[in-house]
Amino acid sequence: MSPPGGKINRPKTELGKKLFKRRRVLSKDKKKKHQIVGAVVDQGLITVHHLKKRKSSPRANITLSGKKKRKLLKQLQHMQQEKAGMEVEVVAAPPKKKQDSSSAPTKQQQQQQQQKKKKKQQRAAGCQEDVEMADAE
Repeated sequence: MSPPGGKINRPKTELGKKLFKRRRVLSKDKKKKHQIVGAVVDQGLITVHHLKKRKSSPRANITLSGKKKRKLLKQLQHMQQEKAGMEVEVVAAPPKKKQDSSSAPTKQQQQQQQQKKKKKQQRAAGCQEDVEMADAE
């Protein structure tokens, strides 16, 4: 037994600090290895919110409500349709026909004109470079 009042408020030695830290780190690693991970029901439909939730509570089962699931599936379908449409336009560009001035432009023609305008704007934005001005003295 140590004498009375000998060890109560004494600071830890370096060795004591290192051993305590080592034990703390090892127990934390052991907890991580044996941790149970929750199930992900909708494997193909993982969003950023899911990843945040998984980070904060990995043991929780992550499921989507029917509404969110339908919404995400619709978004994916629309994205695939847009990609397919873009590929079709690029691959098979029909030959241009002369247009009568009396007929009104169709929706496809309007969309094509809008796309051309966007491309021109992007090119114009990309061409602007920094130009150094010479000193006029």
